[in-house]
Amino acid sequence: MSEIGLRERKKFATKEALSRAALELTIDRGLDATTAEAIAEAAGVSTRTFHNYFSNKEDAVLFMLDKSVQDLVEAFGQRSPEEPVLDSLESILIGFVESADGLEWMIAVTRLMADHPALIARHVALSDSKTDAMLAEIGRRSGTDPDVDLYPRLVYHATGAIARAVLELHINGGNEGAPPRAILADAVRDGYAQLRRGLPQSASVTGEPEEVR
Repeated sequence: MSEIGLRERKKFATKEALSRAALELTIDRGLDATTAEAIAEAAGVSTRTFHNYFSNKEDAVLFMLDKSVQDLVEAFGQRSPEEPVLDSLESILIGFVESADGLEWMIAVTRLMADHPALIARHVALSDSKTDAMLAEIGRRSGTDPDVDLYPRLVYHATGAIARAVLELHINGGNEGAPPRAILADAVRDGYAQLRRGLPQSASVTGEPEEVR
């Protein structure tokens, strides 16, 4: 491994340790009572080191969630341009819930965001640049313009909605009794299946949709 590669791995490990400490402290104490100093101490580094990696505690808590959005953008850019956009996004999201190392972390952060609106606001701010990149790629793939056409934004936000809905169902205990990753992957498939059908009323994995009146 090159010296640069080793250095980057060490930086990522430090960032990950700080983020994990921030998450655990926030779960235990709440966001308001969690400080940069406490996070740094829990991770075994100085407060100065913390600020070298994160601007604030919210960014530290959200690090893995923010990284997952970046990974989604990069993975989408690597898919075949001939593949339908929804197929690409569905495959990427299924791959994430089936194999991502940080899935449990994502579930914990999702729980926290329900109780701390400041984390939601900061997540939206962190995602802005990634959203722009994703919209541009969807537009390029679909022959649409994100500045004037609805399609790129509808597709992008539908994917986010499916991801959130799947995690929320898991958090609320609606899918107990089977391996969580398999359940989440099946829920993602069902989410995209319902999306393709036009979101019929009362659609479910096991039942027929009711007639829309």
